[in-house]
Amino acid sequence: MKYIVVVENKAQLPFVAEHGLALLIEHNSKKILFDTGASYALVQNATTMGIDLSTIDTIILSHGHNDHTGGLKHLSDNCTIYASPDISKERFSIHQSKPISNISMPEEAKEKLLNSNWIKNETLSEIFDGVYLSGQIPRISDEDTGGPFFLDTTKSSPDFIIDEQALLFAEGVLFQGCCHSGIINTLTHLKTNCPSIKIHTIVGGLHLVHASEKRLEQTANCLNDFGIKKLHLLHCTGENAIEYLSYKCKNIEIITPQTGDVISCNLK
Repeated sequence: MKYIVVVENKAQLPFVAEHGLALLIEHNSKKILFDTGASYALVQNATTMGIDLSTIDTIILSHGHNDHTGGLKHLSDNCTIYASPDISKERFSIHQSKPISNISMPEEAKEKLLNSNWIKNETLSEIFDGVYLSGQIPRISDEDTGGPFFLDTTKSSPDFIIDEQALLFAEGVLFQGCCHSGIINTLTHLKTNCPSIKIHTIVGGLHLVHASEKRLEQTANCLNDFGIKKLHLLHCTGENAIEYLSYKCKNIEIITPQTGDVISCNLK
């Protein structure tokens, strides 16, 4: 089992960096595209790597933000897409002293989604043999998973990003898009519903870029308590968080892949 980083925030020539995420996962005989980045970087980087995007027939969209769904418009109409029914909602990021940002799935991506075989997933499901999609992740811990996300520009309707899902393999590898539900809630949800799977590797963004020290401490304690062995930290994790986790999680191997990297998910 391995994955290829097709879109990520960091890249070196000849690859293109983009604020977004797209991972091509190769597992047994299947190729699964986990998220699609924000725009044309998906196509440009795939071409550079010799990846034929037309051969990909399974796409997982972790959630509806444009930096994970924007590249969808470049993919085949024949794809099967697994995503939440709530993924196409209009949504906004509203930071103090910054302009309001529409971070919804782009209209062309929504059109592609509607014209594809869209499997609307809400609950934990085994989508292939030994491959599980988490469904909606309950927020049951006191972990601070908030952020400046809203369903309207007046900030009257907070966006809890209930559409976010994680992808779990029976081999013990967990893929995250942004982990807006929080890694504590995610690991708890999966341990409850998939108790036979011992998660040892987490790949993706953990959305800790603006996390408080309290949340970072909670996260580090959780990762240690769950016996995680490897963290492949990408996209929205944040440099400060990576530094903190490297200090607090001495028994966890931490790497920060970049666009173009091909990474094995073997435990050894």
